[in-house]
Amino acid sequence: IMDGWVSVYANSFAPGVEMRRQILVDAEIPCVILNRQDSSYSGVGFASIEVQLLVPKDFQEQAQTLLQL
Repeated sequence: IMDGWVSVYANSFAPGVEMRRQILVDAEIPCVILNRQDSSYSGVGFASIEVQLLVPKDFQEQAQTLLQL
């Protein structure tokens, strides 16, 4: 994980992660999507892909509050 960034949401359903990213973008919270596929499970399908939504540590509380709505 990138230094100083924390995961506020993770799911294997990428469109759901993208929807949450847009909520943070609209609130002007810096965020990135990290899509890490475990190579040991390659070819198994979507179950092996975990997509994470990361924000800088300073924005963690604000982001988590927004995403609970």
